[in-house]
Amino acid sequence: MNGVVSDVDVLPGFAIFGAFSEKKRLTDTYKMSESTEKKQNIVYVLTKGPENAEVALLPFVHAVGALVTEIDASIVLLASAVMLAQKGTARHVRHGELAPLDELMNSFLEFGGKIYLCTPCYKGRGYDETDHLVEGVQPIAAATYNEILLNADAVVSY
Repeated sequence: MNGVVSDVDVLPGFAIFGAFSEKKRLTDTYKMSESTEKKQNIVYVLTKGPENAEVALLPFVHAVGALVTEIDASIVLLASAVMLAQKGTARHVRHGELAPLDELMNSFLEFGGKIYLCTPCYKGRGYDETDHLVEGVQPIAAATYNEILLNADAVVSY
C-alpha cells in the first residue's frame, strides 16, 4: 500500500460513514514508520451546532480519519457548536448518508480523541459546564484554548 491511505481501502463502511467495527483492523492496514518523532497533532475548531448538521458532522468525520492513521486529533467546540456536547443532542444531528453525530462522537472518543468545550460559550447559553455534558468533554477557557492552538501542528476551522 506504500503508506498511502485511501478512504475506500482503509475505511470500508466509513466511505458511507458507518460505524467502525475495530480500530485494530484499520490501524493494521496503515502502518506508521518506526520513527521516534513526535506524533502529528491536528486541532479541529467547530463553530456550527445542530442548526447546521452537515458542517457539525465534518470535523468528527475528519478527526476520526486522523486518529485511525495515528495522528492525534482534538475538536474544540465554540459558539453554537457547544450545544453538540449537551447530552442527547448529538443523536439528532444527521445529514444525508453520514453517520449520526452520536456515533461519530463515540468513535472519536473511543479512538483517543479529545473534545474541548468553550466554557464562556456554554455558560452564555444559560448552562453550567458541569451539567448535561457528554462524558469525555472537557470544559476550557481562553488560556487553555490558546495553548491547544499553539501546540497544534495544524488547525482546521469549520
